[in-house]
Amino acid sequence: MAKIQPVIFPLNQGTATEMSVLILNFETSATTCTIYYELKTEEGTVLSNGNYTLTEQEFAAWGEDNSWVEQCVANAIGVTILSF
Repeated sequence: MAKIQPVIFPLNQGTATEMSVLILNFETSATTCTIYYELKTEEGTVLSNGNYTLTEQEFAAWGEDNSWVEQCVANAIGVTILSF
């Protein structure tokens, strides 16, 4: 889970301060994969969720550190990671 720059949601839904990602299963021969993400409050309430598919370039650049995946998702959805 990554701490993110606060994202305020409208209609008093809350403020997201955390992002979690789940890498969905993929074949060993895959050149891309899909990531499920959630934006949550400090209390763990999910304010937003969705899927992001890594590009072939992002997938190829992914090493052993899953923080790369979190950064790719954050870039795609427009949030800033403060810490991992």
